[in-house]
Amino acid sequence: MSPAENLARLWQLLDTNHEAPSAHKYDEARKFVGQLINVTSSRVYITYISKAGNLSVRGSQSTGALKSDVVIALIKRRTEDPATHRAARSFVERTGKPVFLLQRASEESIEWHPMGGYVLSVDPRGQDFLTKLADVFDAPPHQVIPMSADFAAINAIQYLEGLGITGSVMGSALSEWHDLKNMFASVIQSEIGLSSAEVAVVSQRRKLVAELKEMIADPSTTERDLHNKIKGHYWVFGGRYTGVSDRNSLIPMDEYDIPLFCADGSIHIVELKGSYIKKLVERQRSHLIPGKEVHKAVGQAMNYLRDLDEAGAAMETYYRRNGIEYDLCRARATVVIGNPDHVEVPADTRLNLGPATRQTIDQAIRTYNALINRIEVVTWADLLDAADRSLKFEEESAGSLAEHVDVPSQRTSALETSQGAEDEETIF
Repeated sequence: MSPAENLARLWQLLDTNHEAPSAHKYDEARKFVGQLINVTSSRVYITYISKAGNLSVRGSQSTGALKSDVVIALIKRRTEDPATHRAARSFVERTGKPVFLLQRASEESIEWHPMGGYVLSVDPRGQDFLTKLADVFDAPPHQVIPMSADFAAINAIQYLEGLGITGSVMGSALSEWHDLKNMFASVIQSEIGLSSAEVAVVSQRRKLVAELKEMIADPSTTERDLHNKIKGHYWVFGGRYTGVSDRNSLIPMDEYDIPLFCADGSIHIVELKGSYIKKLVERQRSHLIPGKEVHKAVGQAMNYLRDLDEAGAAMETYYRRNGIEYDLCRARATVVIGNPDHVEVPADTRLNLGPATRQTIDQAIRTYNALINRIEVVTWADLLDAADRSLKFEEESAGSLAEHVDVPSQRTSALETSQGAEDEETIF
């Protein structure tokens, strides 16, 4: 269809009682416009403006407008053109929504003629919508309102706060947004956005650590429970690792819990065991030594490393031939096992020894680690404490960055810029 035919079809769909309080009177028109610009009808909002001042109010208070990708305003009065343009500009500055204006030919006419539109300079998607609308309806070019990304963010936040929308409500709504990936990519392009995104990630990670701590404190937590909870979160093991292998078996007959990639490309195997092990350590005369479960887990890791040493060279050649780069030479392993809080080693009155404490248990594990090669034993408590400290450092670093980012403190300068553009030339 030609632009003239598109416009004629839109006039037919808009031939309705605009004053009627019906939520569905523009459904067919919204569907038609959505097809023309390739968005769903729910992302197009059409509103009837009986006087210029209503434009900002109607758009700002409507849930449909807030959810839309583009707002189409039907302007009733031709005598209020300057006021209409000011109201449209103000609405776009406050909400960030692109607006496309249609004006009635006369009070009795069913014809609506395009007046162009307004969109922020930081909204390329909105500019694309208005360009498409101009093409399909042969409309005047839209007006781009100059505004920095920081100002756009501040205005949007102030606007939402003015509506009583809290941060938690915003977060919940954004999590369901159809364009979440693009939104997040745009957010982290600025320092303040990156800082906020980092804080959000750290917050989620701290939540996971807190949940894991609760789990290892519960005697009923099984090894499988911990496996499932920590799956996909290799960052818990520290910043030495760059990723996790998508293969749990690197050589025949052996299957690992978590095979990690080190920064140098080598493999580090993590073997996860349960947290409720009462005999994590036991008394041997006047000393504490690792218990049977620790020795079994370390023996399992030793066998994995031996098999990698013996078959690793051949398997590396096989993987490389298939385009996969694995460095299996002299891999290392970590065994995560037990929680000192569950250990029961009572006092020995005969030898005048007190019960096992967190410190003495850690010392026993540390002594054991000093005498074995390429394998480290870590308790769940120590692993999660280290992860918590690391996240605290990241959180403080992100907060420090946010404090040093320069953010505009006055809204007037952006408005003055846009007002100056209006004074210098005739709109459209």
